[in-house]
Amino acid sequence: MRTHLERGPLPRGDGWGGLYRLFDKLAPPESRLRRFVCGYFWPKQLELANNGRLYRSLGVPRFGRFIPTGGLAIRRLTGAKMAPYTLRGTSIGAARDFYYRTCAFEAAHSPFMLALLVLTGYQLAMARFDLAASDMVVNLAVNIYPIMHHRYTRVRIASILAISPRRHLTRQVGG
Repeated sequence: MRTHLERGPLPRGDGWGGLYRLFDKLAPPESRLRRFVCGYFWPKQLELANNGRLYRSLGVPRFGRFIPTGGLAIRRLTGAKMAPYTLRGTSIGAARDFYYRTCAFEAAHSPFMLALLVLTGYQLAMARFDLAASDMVVNLAVNIYPIMHHRYTRVRIASILAISPRRHLTRQVGG
């Protein structure tokens, strides 16, 4: 039975809860796999500069307001809490858990992004510029900007973890 915190924009939820539970089973807290994943997705120096200025200049926070599966506009419109997309508390543990979920979200988008990039390249090679352009627009909206949104969120979480009294957790947030 789903609680009111797990409801998505549709009456039966957003349908992604099972995927997130699978990621949690594959890499439970404190596992080597989770520590590896969290270390791999740790924001790079360019991303961390000026607390995510790169992403702000690309309009990522504005895009985040309208993401169909968790944007602020959708939450306000539907009253959904969108639990998988929400920081669950004010503790460092909650920040670490949310950090990992953003890694899982990005990992889920990545293969589709790559597939659409290959398809776009094929359309360009075949001189089908209209199809290449439409494929790229879809990829931007469905994969690239959501990935950048997850990366921007991790930049903000990394700044929280960096000021944590347990500084050694900043690179190993999965534990």
